[in-house]
Amino acid sequence: MLKQTDFSLPPIPRRTTNAEDNVLPLINVVFLLLIFFMVSGTLIQEPPFAVTPATTRHAEALDSQPEYLAIGADGRLAWMGEAIEPAGLAERLAQREQPEAPLQVRADRRLEARVLTELLAELRAGGVAQIQLLTESE
Repeated sequence: MLKQTDFSLPPIPRRTTNAEDNVLPLINVVFLLLIFFMVSGTLIQEPPFAVTPATTRHAEALDSQPEYLAIGADGRLAWMGEAIEPAGLAERLAQREQPEAPLQVRADRRLEARVLTELLAELRAGGVAQIQLLTESE
């Protein structure tokens, strides 16, 4: 007569899943994305008032973020995002770290051409060698 033998193995204990195990990779990815955008993104200081640039058909992309002066439709000025009085413009020009570097001018499209021309002449008199008038592409 045949004998019956038990060849069964003891049960393997199952590992219980912990909710933290699933969250850690997500946190890692979020921090990597945060670091990526902090390193690759350029933070631009916006002027304290709305400036709508004029449009142009042909525009060249700029490589860096040089110093800029914004002028609103009503003639208000902002130096690197900080509102300034027109009388303080000469002082800001004298404090430039690199006077030979170009100065970007972000003029509102509704600004009178006469006011812009006077501002450009004042910038030239203040020692700005190169002025870049920023516009938007159509």
